[in-house]
Amino acid sequence: MPYLFVYGSLRYGFELHGLLKNSRFIGLAFAEGYKMYDIGSYPGVVRGEGIIYGEVYEVDEETLALLDRVEDYNGRPDDLYVREKTKVYFDERRRYSLSDVYIYVYNQDISGREVIEEGDYSKYVRMPVILNYFAYAENTNEEVLKQRGVKKLLKKINAVAKGYRMIFNIPCRWGYCANLVEDPNGKICGYIYVMLEDELSTLDKAENHLVKYMREVIKVEDEQGKEYYAYAYVSSDKELRGKPSEEYLNLIREGLKKGWGNKCISTGLE
Repeated sequence: MPYLFVYGSLRYGFELHGLLKNSRFIGLAFAEGYKMYDIGSYPGVVRGEGIIYGEVYEVDEETLALLDRVEDYNGRPDDLYVREKTKVYFDERRRYSLSDVYIYVYNQDISGREVIEEGDYSKYVRMPVILNYFAYAENTNEEVLKQRGVKKLLKKINAVAKGYRMIFNIPCRWGYCANLVEDPNGKICGYIYVMLEDELSTLDKAENHLVKYMREVIKVEDEQGKEYYAYAYVSSDKELRGKPSEEYLNLIREGLKKGWGNKCISTGLE
């Protein structure tokens, strides 16, 4: 099925987002080579020097045909929008990308329109932003999430990050907490939480974001092998190896067992 990059009224929280209710959210992304303009009650993008931010969805042909009608894309020269293909990136280092992703480009005169310099319409109008977060350690346990102030998860999906091993090398209240290192034969079991960016910011404090851990985008897959791009807390410190407490290990095991049962065991957690 095709992918679609949305940057305005089809994004989460806006009036047209319901049209994507049956579409799979792949992740937050950005596209280069566009400028965004304030058209009034919605934005429009045209080719130009700039970066625009939005959400990527997997859509079926029926939904795409419906959106064509909504966006007034009919293949005529005077259409409001033109649907074309672009390349999107899911991380600032540009390690993860998708090509041939559809985008609706504004097809009318933009003279006198205000440029949205930041290229992010949700933040421009102060709407909530959704994202994918991949939990692989104690945050797989929803009791821990509640204790850390997370109030709402929009969706929870069983997911696996291939090519990683779990180690315990980050000093914490449980002795040593989990981290990820690359391992071509490894896999990490966890959950994708579709959540508001503000909720993830709540977790930043508990995870000592920018001190012990960094948010890093990684590629994960659901049980059907479909790909997603999600933030995970990972440290660049891979050297020191320690021993976690049994309490900590049990928090992880209980969290994973609730959604996975005994079907998935992370490499390094055996």
